Amino acid sequence: MRDIAVGFLWHMHQPYYKDPVLGAYQMPWVRLHSIRGYHDMAALLMEYPDVRCTFNLVPSLLQQIMDYTDQGCRDNDFLLSMKDPDDLTWEEKKQVVLRFFMCNKQTMITPLPRFLGLFGKRGRIRSSGDLEAAAREFSSQDILDLQVLFNLAWAGFMLRRDTGIAALIRKGKGFTQEDKRYLLESHIETMGKVIPAYRRLAHSGQIELTTSPFYHPIGPLVMNVEYALRSMDTPLPDEPFSHPQDLDLQIRRSLDFHERLFGTRPAGLWPPEGSVCPEMVELLSSNGIQWTATDEDILFSSLRQTRTGSQLYRPYRVVYGSANVSMFFRDRQLSDQISFNYARNLPAQAVDDLMHHLQNICRAAKGYDTVPFVPIILDGENPWEYYPDGGEGFLRGVYERLSRSEEIGTSRFQEFLLEHPPRQTIRNLYTGSWINRNFRIWIGHEEDRRAWEYLARTRRYVEAKGEAAHPLAWEEILIAEGSDWFWWYGDEFTTENDEEFDRIFRGHLMNCYELHGDQPPEELSLSIITPHDAVPLSMPVGFVTPVLDGTLTHFYEWHKAGCYQPSDDAKSMFKHARYVRALYFGFDVELLHLRVDFLAPAGDLVIALQVDQPEQVRVRIPVGGPVMILERPSAGRFMPAGELTTVAHRDILELSIPFSELRATASQRLRFSLSVLKDELEVERHPATGFLSITIPDTSFERVMWHV
Repeated sequence: MRDIAVGFLWHMHQPYYKDPVLGAYQMPWVRLHSIRGYHDMAALLMEYPDVRCTFNLVPSLLQQIMDYTDQGCRDNDFLLSMKDPDDLTWEEKKQVVLRFFMCNKQTMITPLPRFLGLFGKRGRIRSSGDLEAAAREFSSQDILDLQVLFNLAWAGFMLRRDTGIAALIRKGKGFTQEDKRYLLESHIETMGKVIPAYRRLAHSGQIELTTSPFYHPIGPLVMNVEYALRSMDTPLPDEPFSHPQDLDLQIRRSLDFHERLFGTRPAGLWPPEGSVCPEMVELLSSNGIQWTATDEDILFSSLRQTRTGSQLYRPYRVVYGSANVSMFFRDRQLSDQISFNYARNLPAQAVDDLMHHLQNICRAAKGYDTVPFVPIILDGENPWEYYPDGGEGFLRGVYERLSRSEEIGTSRFQEFLLEHPPRQTIRNLYTGSWINRNFRIWIGHEEDRRAWEYLARTRRYVEAKGEAAHPLAWEEILIAEGSDWFWWYGDEFTTENDEEFDRIFRGHLMNCYELHGDQPPEELSLSIITPHDAVPLSMPVGFVTPVLDGTLTHFYEWHKAGCYQPSDDAKSMFKHARYVRALYFGFDVELLHLRVDFLAPAGDLVIALQVDQPEQVRVRIPVGGPVMILERPSAGRFMPAGELTTVAHRDILELSIPFSELRATASQRLRFSLSVLKDELEVERHPATGFLSITIPDTSFERVMWHV
């Protein structure tokens, strides 16, 4: 018996990108993550038979993989990749130039010199004019190379062992249609290996397979959106949404699907985003689920205690009424290290750090009254595109060290539970998720709430059809309950595909009406994503007159300015390195003053100030440079229109811009945002969506503020 057991739970899921009515796949992520993450994780684990893991495979992901391998379905980007460059329409060519750089620049574009060159050739795309101009620069061979390199960059470390794929990487450029055909056929062939690999590992006993509700909904919010108030203060949608029967159906369907695909019914279920509430216990228990898991913050909020390892590293019996289920609580620090931090370190250093933490747990465990179980739970696909080698070095190092360790073992969750049943009971489970213990990501913004209202109204419409309701319409409702649509609304997260996610979500709801021959409500034809003013930490309370020397000259220099601080969780996948610590904004009667504080050296960055109102203006500010470039829209793109020298950078970036250059006058609303560009790629935007907003002052501003 080893001193502690480590339980890896790798959670695999993707939103449902297929339009069930049209049968079309609108985004490529199931395919691309299959060839990089899903196949890699299973194939690599087979080389370490002494390591036990648990994989949570969401049914909607598995169904989509089977659509590719068994039904011949293809996503739009695959179809664009297949076409001969000379056969692409002008709109299709622009789509290739726009979309085929959707991968991590540092780990996936830079290692392929030709890909990096094409990235530089495309430049920054901020408008339709930019895209038009960039696409005109791409020759047919450029497009062909781009079609190959984008799909090649996503190939995981296992697929790169293929001699044909390795030859394409060595070739590097000047690809042919035959090269491209071989690569794309390899994608589908690799996808065909994914489900059999997990089935084989499960049948051998090396892994445990678990499931989630079919379309990955936030369970407590589907049961009742008012449950959000238990862990946060937020306005609620105007339309109520309370349908526990939908969550029950999604659970039952996932269990049936899993049993048909893998031959056995799963004992465990991962609640999407670790979202739990007491009422869910009854649904899980009634469906035969024996265990589930969530975040450590849920545990210690339930216990009303501070964090201790002796309390964390054990399963609990969670009770609600006459129902009960066993529950594990993940070690967030270790899970997040793998998700967000280890990618920036050498694999050996990352492995040493993880093992060091586990060895410390071993030493502390000598005083525990039970064998500790350390749950490490995280997304099983998203981290690896940030690792230079796709995570191979880290995973191999960890599995190798754990295979040899005499103190630290690995275990499947159900295996551990059978040997070490819960000794403690929780009767007041805290309601929340694995992000900040609440549901702010999915219901805390006006866009989130609008999405819930549209969903509620559409569901009520389908339900009113009674027995005449089209079965696909009910399917669309379940799909629209998925967590990912709400994830991308609001300020918290952003991606270059925000508009596409919004369009797909509304499309699922529109289908409900069209399936019945009815015209969808006009509101569903309009984007839920609307430019909105972000709420800063503070607003300006008086005139400021900074000394433009790139340093904080005295304490009161920016004292009356407004301040916007990016949230620590305002990123696309929850965490990544950030450059901007804070943005200060102030003014006098004639000038807009800005100050940018950085978290790291910023000499290779360009700051872009984008003014949306009263007129569109852009100011490019090379950090450390002597001038700022004023740009105005012309023929669909921004063109240089002048230079300003009122800028300085040392410890901080300080700059001033006359309101007259922005064509703005007193009492008008000025709306602006700030972007950070690295190698002409936008790596940050503040606010992530929407704008900061001020009213341009007149001479009475300070007198008015004095009386406020």
